[in-house]
Amino acid sequence: MASDIATQLDVCGVCCPLPLIQLAKAVQELAGGQLLEITGNDPIFEPTVRDYCQVNGHTVLEIRNDAERRVTILIRVGG
Repeated sequence: MASDIATQLDVCGVCCPLPLIQLAKAVQELAGGQLLEITGNDPIFEPTVRDYCQVNGHTVLEIRNDAERRVTILIRVGG
């Protein structure tokens, strides 16, 4: 599935709400159905991205956590 990802964002070290601002800008560049992967490490990153997706009609497909406390979220952009 990694080859299907249209955009990858790394917002590690950036505090909310800036990751959401970057996510919103990236989503505007994509068509419905395309995949976006975003990685962050702010403590409220995961719930904030989940809420953003729910409100804006995007689908969270996968959430991965790593040993460095980074969270990677795979999103299918809504139409």
